[in-house]
Amino acid sequence: MRLSVITDEIDPGLAAALDVCEELGIDAVELRTLDGVQVVDRSDAELAAIRAELDRRGFTVCAIASPFLKCDRGEDQDDVLAGALRAAAALGAPVVRAFGYWREPDPSAALPDLGRALRDAAAHADVTLALENEHECNVATAAEARAALDAADSPQLRLIWDPGNAAMLDPAAWNGLGGLDTIVDRVAHVHVKDVSPAGEWTRVGDGIVDFRAQLDCLAQAGYDGYLSFETHYVRDGSGELATRDCIAALRSLA
Repeated sequence: MRLSVITDEIDPGLAAALDVCEELGIDAVELRTLDGVQVVDRSDAELAAIRAELDRRGFTVCAIASPFLKCDRGEDQDDVLAGALRAAAALGAPVVRAFGYWREPDPSAALPDLGRALRDAAAHADVTLALENEHECNVATAAEARAALDAADSPQLRLIWDPGNAAMLDPAAWNGLGGLDTIVDRVAHVHVKDVSPAGEWTRVGDGIVDFRAQLDCLAQAGYDGYLSFETHYVRDGSGELATRDCIAALRSLA
């Protein structure tokens, strides 16, 4: 397993984030926003310049953290998907993120529409489309992720597993692996963050997610992808300090 960071968790600017990654010995990044602009909205010329900077400094892009389907059900997302796939092609990213629409009172009601949207998108993608579990969306838990995979019925569709997001849905109910063992066969990418018992983002290892158990489960399943830090927590007002804390903590746990 290899380490990565979503760059805007460190700094809005790419160069400053890469400086920190270099110092921490990390040579892969995941891209979401750069100077406040979604990478999926960047022009071809801007993407080429980003790729040139990354290549010059020896960085790989492991995923495009797109907002595809992080919207109300029924909202047109064709342009978002097209932008995400264009960015992935320009930057050499093998994975593009998807979500499960904003969470509804009955998340299961969204499954038919979600399944169709994910199946169609995965069929047209020339990279791996991976559905992330997100506590604010209809797919938050491992069980909901499995249900979405079943609804999509697409061998091309994979998962981004985020145990912190799953724990955040209901911290009091979180236990064990959080269901990772039931979906690990479909995991293509992993996000790293932790949650306190009170439902606040916290330093990895200080919260309710047992990362030793998570890493053991992934290793036993033969997972060889990235662990990408998306801490959401800040220390002394700084995402950089928080990310440094979390990387050091995970390395010590591993």
